[in-house]
Amino acid sequence: METSVYEDKAKKITAEIKEILDVKGINLDFSNDNSIISKESAERIFSGSVIPTLAEFLALCELSGIAFKLPSVETPDNPM
Repeated sequence: METSVYEDKAKKITAEIKEILDVKGINLDFSNDNSIISKESAERIFSGSVIPTLAEFLALCELSGIAFKLPSVETPDNPM
């Protein structure tokens, strides 16, 4: 039951990322062999048939301009 809830949320977020990419006019050119996401994977992700992997999700976020700010903690050079 919970799995389907998370899958639904993931598909909704992916659809929103697709909208952002469309609004920004970002064309995902998959002809390059060095692309992060293959054309087939992108088509499956955006059609909603699969959930992106973490790497694919982060790549889509980066392309759409969504940034993650992770907290950092400074540690002293000498032990206390």
